[in-house]
Amino acid sequence: MTKINPPWWQSAIGYQIYPRSFQDTNHDGIGDLQGIIKRLPYLKWLGIDFIWLNPIYTSPNVDNGYDIADFQNIASEYGTLSDFKTLIAAAHKQDIRVIMDLVVNHTSNQHAWFKAAKTSRNNPYHDFYIWQPNHNHQPPNNWTNFTGDSVWTYNQATDEWYLHLFAPEQPDLNWENPSVQTEIINMITWWSEQNIDGFRLDALSHLKKVSFETPQPTGEHQFDIFANNLGIEKFLKRLHDTFQSLHLMTVGEAGGVHADTARNWTGPQGFIDMIFELEHQSRQSEVPPRADINHLLSSLTTWEEQLNSQGWLGIYLENHDQPRSLTVYGDNTPLAAKSLATLLLTLRGTPFIYQGEELGMTNMPFSSPDQIDDPPTYHDFQRFKSAGIATDLALKKATSWSRDNARTPMQWTKFGFSDNAEDSKKTWLVTNPNTTKRNYQEDRENPDSILNYYRRLIHLRRDDDTLKSGDFKLITMEKTNILVFTRNSTDSQRLIVINLSDAPQTISLPEQLLNKGWQPLIATIKPIPEISQSIHLQPFQSIIWYN
Repeated sequence: MTKINPPWWQSAIGYQIYPRSFQDTNHDGIGDLQGIIKRLPYLKWLGIDFIWLNPIYTSPNVDNGYDIADFQNIASEYGTLSDFKTLIAAAHKQDIRVIMDLVVNHTSNQHAWFKAAKTSRNNPYHDFYIWQPNHNHQPPNNWTNFTGDSVWTYNQATDEWYLHLFAPEQPDLNWENPSVQTEIINMITWWSEQNIDGFRLDALSHLKKVSFETPQPTGEHQFDIFANNLGIEKFLKRLHDTFQSLHLMTVGEAGGVHADTARNWTGPQGFIDMIFELEHQSRQSEVPPRADINHLLSSLTTWEEQLNSQGWLGIYLENHDQPRSLTVYGDNTPLAAKSLATLLLTLRGTPFIYQGEELGMTNMPFSSPDQIDDPPTYHDFQRFKSAGIATDLALKKATSWSRDNARTPMQWTKFGFSDNAEDSKKTWLVTNPNTTKRNYQEDRENPDSILNYYRRLIHLRRDDDTLKSGDFKLITMEKTNILVFTRNSTDSQRLIVINLSDAPQTISLPEQLLNKGWQPLIATIKPIPEISQSIHLQPFQSIIWYN
């Protein structure tokens, strides 16, 4: 019987790059493509198989590049299309693949299509977007979007309202129009010809709209009408057929898709290769920003069990839209960072490391509202101030969960991503002051650093077929902040214990796991206890055993 080799992305480890904050090489305070090229040897040393770049297209940056004004051009602050082609060639030479971020639900209102569409109802591009007639100068319905604002904006030239599930500067495309589908597919094909390896697909579940007469739910299901609506499958199938024919890997952000239905999206008959779940973060406190660790572990476990042998998950703990995981799940210490790394790199699925996560980067201690970049964060600050909250507390409350925490410059040296103290003063976003102590330059030489633990764990996973593709089996989650599971292949097992508690813990193992000749592979802290029915763990002690 012929053995079928799994696709490359099932045994790969990804690394997410937020280009604006990764590496500045031309001293303008903004990261650039040449900076990514400069750091490819580091990514190779770390053990990365592919990089995912946040949007680098031409954009007015109302939403940090997710408002695309030209799908087939590079934003000048990052470089040129020639620079990008150089990056692709240099990455491939290092055996590192490159996937791009792509938004197909909407464009910028500065895109040539929308500029033409808004001029006249008779313009050929008018039907590229979603319009409703103006009656009594009122929006077509009372729907509100993810920021609590109306999804409708009035366009005087045509006396109509256009739909935008996100900001008014991000009008939604009309996927019912075959010409829109054709243009998007032509664009995807063009990028394939530039030798990219795949796409991360933003807001993918929003392509199909429901009737505008549908009442918007209230409460936690308020946004259900915007996602995964009946009929979306015809759009996703056309995209899937395109990606498959071009041999492009796809990972989808699919809000509204839950663990029990994800196999329809990413299983053998699914539309994308893997899916990002959006359910694992549940806030426990605002200040300090703490998330519910048990919710994290139970959410990930649910997805692991639902997709076992039936689909594929993109595993992540943080990204460009969330505060730093070490702050919200750990206590900003190296031991907590190592336990989180053990969780990320032992689950079934493709792990995605977000830039700086491997250094233990933490939330930024914002000291002034002038340091805020994210518009919703500044809006929250002003709202708290208007409510009579003191400036210092208003700033803490507004920034605790801000996206700006994940977007501070990468901490390569004591100057962040700059070459010197003078350059570091003019970065587009403030650099975390702990870069003086927690940075790549310092950590690479320290064998006990978070960085070197990540590297050992990455290379362990790369060489271990059971950790790469073995089935997931939950053993227990009965203890607070602890997860115990196995990864199982035909002829071997790995036993993984994750302790995300800052206190000592004692766990019990079931009889069937005893007397199996377990040997330790790696641990966050020594000494490593012997396998027995009762195991005593130190704070943040996480361990992988093999047999």
